[in-house]
Amino acid sequence: MKQFLLLVIFIFTSVPASAGESLKIGLLPIEDSVPFYIAEQEKLYARENLQVELIPFQSALERDSALAAEAIDGAIDDPIGAILFDKGLGRLKITATCLGETPTEGVFAILAAPNSNLRSVDDLKGVEVAVSKSTIIEYVTDRILLQQGLAAEEIKKIEVVKMPIRMQMLLSGAVKAATLPEPLASIAVSKGARVLISDATGEESLSQTVIVFRSEVLNKQKSEVAAFFRAYSNAIQTLNDNPEKYRTLFVDKGRIPPFLATTYPIPKFPMPKPFSASLYEPVINWLTAKQLTAKLPYATMVATDFLDGRH
Repeated sequence: MKQFLLLVIFIFTSVPASAGESLKIGLLPIEDSVPFYIAEQEKLYARENLQVELIPFQSALERDSALAAEAIDGAIDDPIGAILFDKGLGRLKITATCLGETPTEGVFAILAAPNSNLRSVDDLKGVEVAVSKSTIIEYVTDRILLQQGLAAEEIKKIEVVKMPIRMQMLLSGAVKAATLPEPLASIAVSKGARVLISDATGEESLSQTVIVFRSEVLNKQKSEVAAFFRAYSNAIQTLNDNPEKYRTLFVDKGRIPPFLATTYPIPKFPMPKPFSASLYEPVINWLTAKQLTAKLPYATMVATDFLDGRH
């Protein structure tokens, strides 16, 4: 793994990340990435006289390695990952929310194994729940359980970092419960797992994806970042106006399995907004309670002035 990461860094650092009116954006194979590709397909970046290179990564670890090497300018991320990457060092800032502005955009669920006797969240007391620790997965798990009156200490969280392995352990009964994102949650349900609770059913949004940019890029390429967000906003409007037109793209880039291709609901994407203080506070409070970072002020991690086109 170490050799692989060094190779990734070498490959990306051999090419300057920022050259003129261009941006390199790191994406993950998740549904949240689709508007970025629509902007490319519909030439919305070109309309803004902007060159954007979309670089796919298979994992957050690979993406973070490229960010650390300054090989990409921005990326799709989650607030937990972004804050833990930066820890107040000023390397990047959260610039906008993607999905997750409202609870209905939530994509995580706690599921019970097919042959388990778990029927409700209360049944999770004392039960091993597979998560990846110090991540958005663990954060959402803790917040969901707290909303249901369960303290994090009342369940036994075990770490299974790779999500496909976590799903297989759930389906085989190696663990009685696990937290999974979509579309893995729907795949698990199709094979007999049961959703005990989803973050899409609560009264407040628990999980978000965000767009981050390196601080140097925000300082030196303000007009390009503003142009990027204009193109991204137009892509979201285009997608929301005719989602079925982009179903094939959505299935491909969101890694939706074939048996869900025609029925998987395409979410209505919100227009980009700054990541709000009301969403930031519970995230930073959770991170500090777990002693994963210091109590970083909102302005340290969040930029709020790149969405209005004034730059």
